[in-house]
Amino acid sequence: MNSNLFKLSPSDFKYLWEDCKHCFYQKVKFGVNLPSIGMPGVFSKMNGMLQEKIMGMSLNQINPALPVGKIEYKERFLTSVPIPKAKSCYIAGKFDILSTLADGTYALIDFKITDPSEDKIQKFTHQLHAYKFALENPAKDEPKKISKMGVVAISPQEIAFHKGHIYFRTKPQWFEIPEDMDNFFGFIGEVSNLLEGDLPQPTQNCAWCNYRTHFENNKNNAEDLPF
Repeated sequence: MNSNLFKLSPSDFKYLWEDCKHCFYQKVKFGVNLPSIGMPGVFSKMNGMLQEKIMGMSLNQINPALPVGKIEYKERFLTSVPIPKAKSCYIAGKFDILSTLADGTYALIDFKITDPSEDKIQKFTHQLHAYKFALENPAKDEPKKISKMGVVAISPQEIAFHKGHIYFRTKPQWFEIPEDMDNFFGFIGEVSNLLEGDLPQPTQNCAWCNYRTHFENNKNNAEDLPF
């Protein structure tokens, strides 16, 4: 892969890109990563148990609105060829779940342990489109045609105690994300233009920008920091 290309992580599209263009630019161009606390341990454990449990199942066993299709792949890293038009960026990241469908295509599914809402889920549109592009245009391996993508949201709704055990009950909710590659390519063009330009100004309400500015100005009093 050409070292002059910008490596884009789809997971940054939902949070870092939306929250602070300055920090996004610093990460992609200069490798300045923000300190990360990662997913809280209990949620990480739940997600791992969930993914192990559903391997080999059919999608419609998880939610009847989903088609019949065997879940075959989970949490795999992938890298794409350069993205058309911009030609300066490529995708590198780890998708969640991939299921084969009856027609030989694949369904790309993201499982989220979160309170579901249509507005919240649609914010993952660029992330899933990025995985779709990478799966259909891989730098290595065989391409896989993605014909369906969306998010399965899981949020506990009931709790019960029985013989010294606690049971949580939930109904997984399916939110389909319609394909719109033109919109995705337009978004990547916006990202590419930002990265090929000058460093954006720090974002006023970004805690990390305020942290850096605070100490760059030789202030030694940490009481004024926004966290």
